[in-house]
Amino acid sequence: MLKMYTKKDLINDFEKAGVCKGDLLNVKCSLKSIGYQIDGGVKTLIEALLESIGEEGTIVTDSFISSVPMYKLKKDKSFISTDSSPSYAGALANAMIKFPKRYRSSHPIQRFVSIGRMAKWLTEGHQPESYAYDVLRVMAENGGKNLKIGTDEKVVGVGTTHVAIGELGFKQKRLDAGIWYYNENGQLQLFKRNWAGACHDGLINFLPFYSKNGGILSTGNIGKAECKITDMKKTLEMEISILKKDPSFFMCKSKFCTGCQLTWNFKKTNIGKFAFTLIANNKWREFKQVLKYFVMHYQPSATH
Repeated sequence: MLKMYTKKDLINDFEKAGVCKGDLLNVKCSLKSIGYQIDGGVKTLIEALLESIGEEGTIVTDSFISSVPMYKLKKDKSFISTDSSPSYAGALANAMIKFPKRYRSSHPIQRFVSIGRMAKWLTEGHQPESYAYDVLRVMAENGGKNLKIGTDEKVVGVGTTHVAIGELGFKQKRLDAGIWYYNENGQLQLFKRNWAGACHDGLINFLPFYSKNGGILSTGNIGKAECKITDMKKTLEMEISILKKDPSFFMCKSKFCTGCQLTWNFKKTNIGKFAFTLIANNKWREFKQVLKYFVMHYQPSATH
Protein backbone atom coordinates (compact mmCIF):
# COMPACT_ATOMS: atom_id res chain seq x y z
CA MET A 1 0.00 0.00 0.00
CA LEU A 2 1.33 3.42 -0.97
CA LYS A 3 2.17 5.87 1.80
CA MET A 4 -0.17 8.86 1.94
CA TYR A 5 1.14 12.23 3.05
CA THR A 6 -1.43 14.07 5.15
CA LYS A 7 -1.75 17.81 5.66
CA LYS A 8 -0.21 17.35 9.12
CA ASP A 9 2.79 15.55 7.58
CA LEU A 10 3.36 18.42 5.15
CA ILE A 11 2.98 21.10 7.82
CA ASN A 12 5.59 19.32 9.96
CA ASP A 13 7.95 19.13 6.98
CA PHE A 14 7.45 22.82 6.13
CA GLU A 15 8.19 23.86 9.70
CA LYS A 16 11.32 21.67 9.87
CA ALA A 17 12.47 23.14 6.55
CA GLY A 18 12.24 26.69 7.88
CA VAL A 19 8.86 27.97 6.70
CA CYS A 20 7.70 30.55 9.25
CA LYS A 21 4.55 32.42 10.21
CA GLY A 22 4.18 35.60 8.16
CA ASP A 23 6.46 34.43 5.35
CA LEU A 24 6.11 35.91 1.87
CA LEU A 25 6.96 32.91 -0.31
CA ASN A 26 7.55 32.47 -4.03
CA VAL A 27 6.85 28.74 -4.38
CA LYS A 28 8.46 26.57 -7.05
CA CYS A 29 7.44 22.94 -6.71
CA SER A 30 7.81 19.55 -8.37
CA LEU A 31 4.90 17.55 -6.99
CA LYS A 32 6.28 14.27 -8.32
CA SER A 33 9.47 14.83 -6.32
CA ILE A 34 7.51 14.74 -3.05
CA GLY A 35 6.83 11.06 -3.74
CA TYR A 36 3.99 8.71 -2.89
CA GLN A 37 0.60 10.45 -2.76
CA ILE A 38 -0.76 13.48 -0.96
CA ASP A 39 -4.08 12.89 0.75
CA GLY A 40 -6.29 15.40 -1.06
CA GLY A 41 -3.73 16.14 -3.76
CA VAL A 42 -2.24 19.53 -4.55
CA LYS A 43 -5.10 21.31 -2.74
CA THR A 44 -3.83 19.79 0.51
CA LEU A 45 -0.31 21.04 -0.28
CA ILE A 46 -1.65 24.59 -0.67
CA GLU A 47 -3.67 24.33 2.54
CA ALA A 48 -0.61 23.05 4.41
CA LEU A 49 1.46 25.97 3.13
CA LEU A 50 -1.20 28.49 4.13
CA GLU A 51 -1.46 27.02 7.64
CA SER A 52 2.31 27.07 7.95
CA ILE A 53 2.60 30.79 7.12
CA GLY A 54 -0.55 31.84 8.95
CA GLU A 55 -2.92 34.71 8.23
CA GLU A 56 -0.07 37.23 7.92
CA GLY A 57 1.74 35.19 5.27
CA THR A 58 1.42 35.06 1.49
CA ILE A 59 2.25 32.48 -1.17
CA VAL A 60 2.94 33.28 -4.82
CA THR A 61 3.66 31.15 -7.85
CA ASP A 62 3.97 31.79 -11.56
CA SER A 63 0.93 30.84 -13.61
CA PHE A 64 2.27 31.88 -17.00
CA ILE A 65 0.37 31.59 -20.29
CA SER A 66 2.01 30.21 -23.43
CA SER A 67 2.81 32.88 -26.00
CA VAL A 68 1.92 32.32 -29.67
CA PRO A 69 3.99 33.29 -32.76
CA MET A 70 2.86 36.68 -33.99
CA TYR A 71 2.17 35.48 -37.52
CA LYS A 72 -0.46 33.10 -36.09
CA LEU A 73 -2.03 35.75 -33.89
CA LYS A 74 -2.57 38.10 -36.80
CA LYS A 75 -4.63 35.41 -38.53
CA ASP A 76 -6.40 33.94 -35.51
CA LYS A 77 -7.91 35.87 -32.57
CA SER A 78 -8.88 32.78 -30.61
CA PHE A 79 -5.62 32.79 -28.59
CA ILE A 80 -6.91 34.89 -25.69
CA SER A 81 -5.45 35.24 -22.20
CA THR A 82 -7.94 35.78 -19.37
CA ASP A 83 -7.89 35.69 -15.58
CA SER A 84 -9.07 32.06 -15.65
CA SER A 85 -6.77 30.81 -18.43
CA PRO A 86 -4.94 27.60 -17.46
CA SER A 87 -1.17 27.75 -17.11
CA TYR A 88 1.57 25.56 -18.55
CA ALA A 89 3.43 25.92 -15.23
CA GLY A 90 2.00 22.75 -13.71
CA ALA A 91 -0.35 21.39 -11.07
CA LEU A 92 0.43 23.89 -8.30
CA ALA A 93 -0.20 26.90 -10.55
CA ASN A 94 -3.47 25.54 -11.89
CA ALA A 95 -4.71 24.53 -8.45
CA MET A 96 -3.98 28.01 -7.11
CA ILE A 97 -5.85 29.57 -10.05
CA LYS A 98 -8.95 27.65 -8.89
CA PHE A 99 -8.36 28.24 -5.18
CA PRO A 100 -10.80 30.46 -3.20
CA LYS A 101 -9.73 34.06 -2.48
CA ARG A 102 -6.78 34.01 -4.81
CA TYR A 103 -5.56 36.98 -6.84
CA ARG A 104 -3.96 36.79 -10.28
CA SER A 105 -2.03 39.53 -12.05
CA SER A 106 -3.37 40.95 -15.31
CA HIS A 107 -0.13 40.78 -17.30
CA PRO A 108 -1.31 38.94 -20.45
CA ILE A 109 1.43 36.27 -20.43
CA GLN A 110 3.53 36.34 -17.25
CA ARG A 111 0.60 36.05 -14.85
CA PHE A 112 1.40 35.45 -11.18
CA VAL A 113 -1.19 33.98 -8.81
CA SER A 114 -1.15 34.65 -5.08
CA ILE A 115 -3.02 33.80 -1.87
CA GLY A 116 -2.69 35.53 1.48
CA ARG A 117 -2.42 38.90 3.16
CA MET A 118 -0.32 40.62 0.47
CA ALA A 119 -1.85 38.80 -2.50
CA LYS A 120 -4.03 41.59 -3.85
CA TRP A 121 -1.37 44.26 -3.36
CA LEU A 122 1.30 42.17 -5.10
CA THR A 123 -0.74 41.30 -8.17
CA GLU A 124 -2.94 44.33 -8.85
CA GLY A 125 -0.02 46.43 -10.05
CA HIS A 126 1.26 43.79 -12.45
CA GLN A 127 -0.42 44.85 -15.67
CA PRO A 128 0.26 44.68 -19.44
CA GLU A 129 2.71 47.59 -19.28
CA SER A 130 4.64 46.09 -16.34
CA TYR A 131 7.95 44.29 -16.62
CA ALA A 132 7.24 40.56 -16.96
CA TYR A 133 8.84 39.52 -13.63
CA ASP A 134 8.11 42.66 -11.63
CA VAL A 135 6.11 40.79 -8.96
CA LEU A 136 9.33 39.01 -7.98
CA ARG A 137 11.23 42.30 -7.77
CA VAL A 138 8.59 43.68 -5.41
CA MET A 139 8.80 40.52 -3.31
CA ALA A 140 12.58 40.84 -3.07
CA GLU A 141 12.18 44.42 -1.83
CA ASN A 142 9.68 43.33 0.83
CA GLY A 143 11.41 40.42 2.52
CA GLY A 144 10.33 37.73 0.08
CA LYS A 145 11.75 34.23 0.15
CA ASN A 146 11.89 31.58 -2.55
CA LEU A 147 10.70 28.12 -1.53
CA LYS A 148 11.96 25.45 -3.91
CA ILE A 149 10.56 21.92 -3.56
CA GLY A 150 12.58 19.54 -5.72
CA THR A 151 16.20 19.24 -6.81
CA ASP A 152 18.05 22.16 -8.42
CA GLU A 153 18.04 20.24 -11.68
CA LYS A 154 14.32 19.50 -11.53
CA VAL A 155 13.12 22.88 -10.24
CA VAL A 156 15.37 25.48 -11.80
CA GLY A 157 16.29 28.88 -10.42
CA VAL A 158 15.36 30.77 -7.26
CA GLY A 159 13.00 33.31 -8.82
CA THR A 160 15.28 36.34 -9.07
CA THR A 161 17.61 35.77 -12.05
CA HIS A 162 15.07 37.04 -14.58
CA VAL A 163 14.64 40.13 -12.41
CA ALA A 164 18.39 40.72 -12.57
CA ILE A 165 18.35 40.31 -16.35
CA GLY A 166 15.60 42.92 -16.57
CA GLU A 167 17.26 45.32 -14.13
CA LEU A 168 20.47 45.21 -16.18
CA GLY A 169 18.58 45.78 -19.44
CA PHE A 170 19.88 42.72 -21.28
CA LYS A 171 18.34 42.29 -24.70
CA GLN A 172 17.69 39.10 -26.61
CA LYS A 173 16.63 38.30 -30.16
CA ARG A 174 13.55 36.10 -30.00
CA LEU A 175 10.73 35.05 -32.27
CA ASP A 176 8.00 37.68 -32.32
CA ALA A 177 5.24 36.22 -30.15
CA GLY A 178 2.42 37.30 -27.89
CA ILE A 179 -1.25 36.80 -27.04
CA TRP A 180 -4.63 38.47 -27.34
CA TYR A 181 -6.21 39.88 -24.18
CA TYR A 182 -9.08 42.14 -23.13
CA ASN A 183 -7.90 45.59 -22.08
CA GLU A 184 -9.45 47.70 -19.30
CA ASN A 185 -12.14 48.88 -21.72
CA GLY A 186 -13.14 45.32 -22.57
CA GLN A 187 -11.65 45.52 -26.05
CA LEU A 188 -9.60 42.72 -27.56
CA GLN A 189 -5.99 43.87 -27.81
CA LEU A 190 -2.80 42.26 -29.09
CA PHE A 191 0.08 41.96 -26.63
CA LYS A 192 3.62 41.40 -27.90
CA ARG A 193 6.25 39.65 -25.78
CA ASN A 194 8.81 42.28 -24.80
CA TRP A 195 11.31 40.83 -22.33
CA ALA A 196 14.41 38.68 -22.35
CA GLY A 197 14.37 35.07 -21.15
CA ALA A 198 17.15 32.74 -20.01
CA CYS A 199 18.35 29.18 -20.53
CA HIS A 200 17.17 27.07 -17.58
CA ASP A 201 20.30 24.91 -17.69
CA GLY A 202 22.48 27.92 -16.89
CA LEU A 203 20.65 29.12 -13.78
CA ILE A 204 22.36 26.48 -11.66
CA ASN A 205 25.65 28.37 -12.17
CA PHE A 206 24.72 30.77 -9.36
CA LEU A 207 24.22 28.11 -6.67
CA PRO A 208 27.77 28.15 -5.21
CA PHE A 209 27.51 31.91 -4.75
CA TYR A 210 24.16 31.64 -2.96
CA SER A 211 25.69 29.10 -0.56
CA LYS A 212 28.86 31.09 0.05
CA ASN A 213 27.23 34.49 0.60
CA GLY A 214 24.23 33.70 2.78
CA GLY A 215 21.56 33.48 0.10
CA ILE A 216 20.37 30.07 1.30
CA LEU A 217 18.39 30.44 4.53
CA SER A 218 17.57 26.79 5.22
CA THR A 219 17.21 23.36 3.65
CA GLY A 220 15.12 20.29 4.39
CA ASN A 221 12.71 17.82 2.84
CA ILE A 222 9.06 17.97 1.92
CA GLY A 223 8.11 14.34 1.74
CA LYS A 224 10.93 12.78 -0.31
CA ALA A 225 11.72 16.05 -2.11
CA GLU A 226 14.71 18.24 -1.38
CA CYS A 227 13.68 21.67 -0.15
CA LYS A 228 15.55 24.97 -0.18
CA ILE A 229 14.56 28.42 1.08
CA THR A 230 16.48 31.42 -0.26
CA ASP A 231 16.49 35.13 0.54
CA MET A 232 15.23 36.86 -2.63
CA LYS A 233 16.88 40.20 -1.86
CA LYS A 234 20.27 38.56 -1.34
CA THR A 235 20.11 36.29 -4.39
CA LEU A 236 19.04 39.23 -6.57
CA GLU A 237 21.90 41.38 -5.29
CA MET A 238 24.39 38.56 -5.98
CA GLU A 239 23.05 37.98 -9.48
CA ILE A 240 23.21 41.66 -10.41
CA SER A 241 26.77 41.91 -9.08
CA ILE A 242 27.92 38.81 -10.99
CA LEU A 243 26.16 39.72 -14.25
CA LYS A 244 27.56 43.25 -14.25
CA LYS A 245 31.02 41.70 -14.43
CA ASP A 246 30.11 38.79 -16.72
CA PRO A 247 26.82 39.09 -18.64
CA SER A 248 27.22 35.56 -20.00
CA PHE A 249 27.45 33.94 -16.54
CA PHE A 250 23.89 32.61 -16.66
CA MET A 251 24.44 30.76 -19.93
CA CYS A 252 24.65 26.97 -20.04
CA LYS A 253 27.82 25.12 -20.91
CA SER A 254 26.51 23.48 -24.08
CA LYS A 255 28.20 24.75 -27.24
CA PHE A 256 25.11 23.57 -29.14
CA CYS A 257 22.56 25.68 -27.22
CA THR A 258 21.02 28.03 -29.78
CA GLY A 259 19.51 30.29 -27.13
CA CYS A 260 22.79 30.89 -25.30
CA GLN A 261 25.09 30.95 -28.30
CA LEU A 262 23.03 32.97 -30.75
CA THR A 263 20.28 35.15 -29.27
CA TRP A 264 21.98 37.57 -26.88
CA ASN A 265 23.05 40.99 -28.16
CA PHE A 266 26.22 41.08 -26.04
CA LYS A 267 27.44 37.71 -27.35
CA LYS A 268 28.92 37.89 -30.83
CA THR A 269 28.70 34.52 -32.52
CA ASN A 270 29.57 33.75 -36.12
CA ILE A 271 26.28 32.26 -37.31
CA GLY A 272 27.89 30.40 -40.20
CA LYS A 273 30.47 28.68 -38.00
CA PHE A 274 27.83 27.90 -35.39
CA ALA A 275 25.56 26.34 -38.02
CA PHE A 276 28.46 24.26 -39.37
CA THR A 277 29.22 23.01 -35.83
CA LEU A 278 25.63 21.88 -35.44
CA ILE A 279 25.66 20.05 -38.79
CA ALA A 280 28.97 18.38 -38.02
CA ASN A 281 27.55 17.05 -34.75
CA ASN A 282 24.16 16.00 -36.19
CA LYS A 283 22.33 18.61 -34.11
CA TRP A 284 19.50 18.99 -36.60
CA ARG A 285 16.88 20.28 -34.21
CA GLU A 286 19.18 23.11 -33.17
CA PHE A 287 20.11 23.72 -36.81
CA LYS A 288 16.43 24.23 -37.66
CA GLN A 289 16.29 26.89 -34.95
CA VAL A 290 19.20 28.68 -36.59
CA LEU A 291 17.39 28.63 -39.92
CA LYS A 292 14.49 30.52 -38.35
CA TYR A 293 16.78 33.50 -37.99
CA PHE A 294 16.89 33.75 -41.75
CA VAL A 295 13.28 33.03 -42.63
CA MET A 296 11.32 34.68 -39.81
CA HIS A 297 11.28 38.14 -38.33
CA TYR A 298 13.30 38.67 -35.15
CA GLN A 299 14.07 41.85 -33.26
CA PRO A 300 15.71 42.74 -29.90
CA SER A 301 13.28 42.59 -27.00
CA ALA A 302 12.92 45.48 -24.60
CA THR A 303 13.22 44.47 -20.96
CA HIS A 304 11.30 47.38 -19.45
